[in-house]
Amino acid sequence: KTLLIELSDYISEEFAFGDFVFRDPGSGEVIGRARDLRDMQRLVQEIPEEVLLYYTSRNRLSKWMYSRGLFRLAGMFKSVSESHFPTVDGLREFIAKAITEYRIVQGHGVVAHFDAQTYNRYIWFARIGEGSLGGKARGLAFINNMLQRYDLYDKYEGVKVMLPRTVVVATDYFDQFVRDNGLMYVINADVGDEEILSEFVSSRLPETLVNDLRAYIRTVSGPLAIRSSSKLEDSHYQPFAGIYSTYMIPKTDNEDQMLRLLGKAVKSVYASVYFAASRAYIQASSNLLSEEKMAVVIQDVCGTEDSGYFFPTISGVARSLNFYPIGDEQPQDGIVNLAFGLGKLVVEGGLTLRFSPRYPRNVLQLSTTELALRDTQREMYALNLRPEEFKTSLDDAVNLQRFEINKAKHFRNMRYVASTWDMQNQRISDSNFEEGRKIVTFSQILKYDTMPLAGILSDMLALGERELRCPVEIEFAVNMDVPYGEDKVFDMLQIRPIVDSPSNRSLDWDQVDTSGALIYAESALGLGAIEGVTDVVYIRPDRFDTAHTQQMADEVNRLNTELRDQKRSYVLVGPGRWGSSDPWLGVPVKWPHISEAKVIVECGLDNFRVEPSQGTHFFQNLTSFGVGYLTINPFQGDGRFDIAQLDTQPALYESAYVRHVRFPEPLYIFVDGRKNRAIIRPADV
Repeated sequence: KTLLIELSDYISEEFAFGDFVFRDPGSGEVIGRARDLRDMQRLVQEIPEEVLLYYTSRNRLSKWMYSRGLFRLAGMFKSVSESHFPTVDGLREFIAKAITEYRIVQGHGVVAHFDAQTYNRYIWFARIGEGSLGGKARGLAFINNMLQRYDLYDKYEGVKVMLPRTVVVATDYFDQFVRDNGLMYVINADVGDEEILSEFVSSRLPETLVNDLRAYIRTVSGPLAIRSSSKLEDSHYQPFAGIYSTYMIPKTDNEDQMLRLLGKAVKSVYASVYFAASRAYIQASSNLLSEEKMAVVIQDVCGTEDSGYFFPTISGVARSLNFYPIGDEQPQDGIVNLAFGLGKLVVEGGLTLRFSPRYPRNVLQLSTTELALRDTQREMYALNLRPEEFKTSLDDAVNLQRFEINKAKHFRNMRYVASTWDMQNQRISDSNFEEGRKIVTFSQILKYDTMPLAGILSDMLALGERELRCPVEIEFAVNMDVPYGEDKVFDMLQIRPIVDSPSNRSLDWDQVDTSGALIYAESALGLGAIEGVTDVVYIRPDRFDTAHTQQMADEVNRLNTELRDQKRSYVLVGPGRWGSSDPWLGVPVKWPHISEAKVIVECGLDNFRVEPSQGTHFFQNLTSFGVGYLTINPFQGDGRFDIAQLDTQPALYESAYVRHVRFPEPLYIFVDGRKNRAIIRPADV
């Protein structure tokens, strides 16, 4: 009469359905009960040795996993026994780590709704609020899904490919914050950036958001990056790359202090919507400021702590389209810019290492000792972990520390990225352990494959391009400073489309006479004919001095403002990199300073040669607006720049460094994006 009940109990016990019950093998006393993986992970660390060995030796754990469809874990536990480990603690650690990794993988690929009661550190991507995620967060959700769909997490031996743990505060909280604090007036008010920031930071976030953020920070184990994700960011036609702010904050043990830091960072990102640079960009892209909404992405920062600072081994930007291929490289092979430390150096156009992921050993900057000493990374950024360093500031790098490379050689991560200049033998040694000047070459990675970075990047670019159906740019970070035996981490930080709309027609350049051209370039990116331009603003090559590039930037800004008021566009010519954050590499203008330029020319000088601005946010925005982008080095026979013809024109403005001229008729300008050539000449030539 009790057969069915006994049979039910037998099946539950022997087939491991229901809770997993740990009993003392001798007395039968219940020691613990696991309802799910979280309970199992905890109990494995707590139960007595003889109990753990009793159940593992009889494959009870794997049977319980199988009954729940956890086949990957079940197979792993079935194949191991006590004899595989020197101690029982080793067995405990193996089981707990396997469960942890499984829970992490299960959290990938989905966007969960944030619930303060159930949220834990294994939920990898969550959203707070019901509004839009914004463009950047949409890209991150796309990456999250792509990594899971193609099973990339553990595809590469010794490397985990993943997204940093992410929470997105949706745009409805931005609307509520602006409305509840009466901040709508700043849309039309003529208010300075400092005042806007002060107003926003002194306002209160919605109480429900504060409660959710408090629950979130209880699961945080390291520093956080608080990044903008506006509705317009990373769209197909106007990427808005780098226009808004990104702040970083350290992890603190004091929960209230951590919450204040996080709240201040979120409100600072909100304020950046209304800053002057943002307004200029929105106006130039024919959007309305009142329609822009801001979501906020909160992510773990990739890296480790060292001497009170936090940073990754590598930061970089990779593009699936290389507008400046050299040697055997093809445009479709892509291009990568790498830097040691935080990625601010890369996206702001600092000196980084450039290579094609298809030819990682062919690095132009390392082809000669002279180039390596002159053209490799000179400084790096790290996050200062002292909470008091994070202050309310327009500068989102307020708590980032800049180090000269030779003053950063005590950091552990240098051993993965640096080589040493042997002055006595006039050579560069790929070892970091010798005495001498350190040079960031990434040789251990690119030449000796200490991790398959080039292969991972090639795959990510190909997958991104296939999924988005257009050329893409990705931002990434790598942490190699991990405990012995643990996998290195490759974090995907962002994906955005590259605007690539070259003119449908092309010139027959064999029939084009370039002898009378003001400017002729054989390295050019652009969108065909550019009409209605009569003005040229140029840095005088004979007067160029790297010590005065900031003064040049100020003058160009003033001229740009005048021309914008007159609704005139112009051609801008100057040595080095336009838009570099390093004034020694070129004129350090920001986007609003040159917003009316229709063609931008980077012209090398015989005594001043710099790689083009590819891979920077500045470069991305120029190309997205269809601005002609030319690189010439006339002293090498690469292109033409007829400075004499410009100098004979009467100047509307002239200073020691900058000259502005206007032609009576619009210039003939054609930028051939398909053949990478361009010509600018007076209409009567």
